[in-house]
Order: sequence, then structure tokens, then C-alpha cells
Amino acid sequence: MTKALIISDNHGDRQVLEDIVAKWADKVDVMIHCGDSEFPADDPLMQNFVRVAGNNDWNLGYDNDQETTVGGTHFFVTHGHHYQVNFTMTPLMLKGQSVAADVVCFGHTHQLMATVEKGMLLINPGSISLPRGQYAPIGGTFAIVDADADRFVVDFYNRQSQAQADLHLELNRK
Repeated sequence: MTKALIISDNHGDRQVLEDIVAKWADKVDVMIHCGDSEFPADDPLMQNFVRVAGNNDWNLGYDNDQETTVGGTHFFVTHGHHYQVNFTMTPLMLKGQSVAADVVCFGHTHQLMATVEKGMLLINPGSISLPRGQYAPIGGTFAIVDADADRFVVDFYNRQSQAQADLHLELNRK
């Protein structure tokens, strides 16, 4: 089983990233940042994450997309703005399929979501600092994903690292 922390769209809010790294770095196998950190890629704080450029991370030294395999789980990471995620999931899903991703992580919309398509988890952790949509009253979210051969267990947490019980998902891969 692989345990991944996925976060996005902190938009310069350093303290929340520092708090989450301090609490979670030794409890997960990988930490993923889906862009719009607004910190340079060589910032020591960002070294804790597999990280990508968001639409607000101009010339900060990030790649648009990253792939990593941890514990047998293949992750594709992007911000999402190059894949039209405000309008459709199709280009992102096709990209994930083309790289044989198990988990496709993205941000940009500031709205959390998790769904399985053709055995692949598509997940947006929401924005940790500027949430939008129906879950905005939580005040910001990130996700923890437990992945194994049969299913994905997804839990969303608030800025204080409190699990949101109504946002616990168990999704079959098949």
C-alpha cells in the first residue's frame, strides 16, 4: 500500500505548508504539490514535495508535469490548467492513461474531487488556502490517499489536519 499526501494552491501561504510538512512528512510515503505554491522550486520547503508549476508559478523553476512511482503506485502530477480542467476531465484522463498512471493529481479549480475512471484515480485536493465550491466553508483542504491493487481510500483534511468524516471515500479500482 502507498500513502500519499496531496496538496495544492496555497498561493504564498507558507505557514500552512510548514505545519503540514511538520505533521505529515514521516507519516506518508510521498507528498505531492499540484502547483500554485508561489515559492521557487529551490525553496527548502518545496523540496519536501513532488511539485509542478501552477498558472501563478511563472519562472519559478518547475516543470509543468511530473511522474513518480512510489511503492508500486504510479503518480502523474500536474496543475491542470494545460488540460482544461475547468471544463472537462477528458484531456487529463487521456494523459493519465497515456503514461499508465494509477493516480492523477491536479489542482487549479480550487475545488476538491476524487473519482475513479478506468481504474485510475483522478484527484484534486482542493485549495489549502483559497477554496471554492460547496466545500469552501471548510476553509481549505488537502487529501491523503491510500492506494493498493484493489482500491483507493481517500480522506480530505482541513488546514488543521483534521479529517473530514463526510469526505471519506473508498473507491474500487476495477
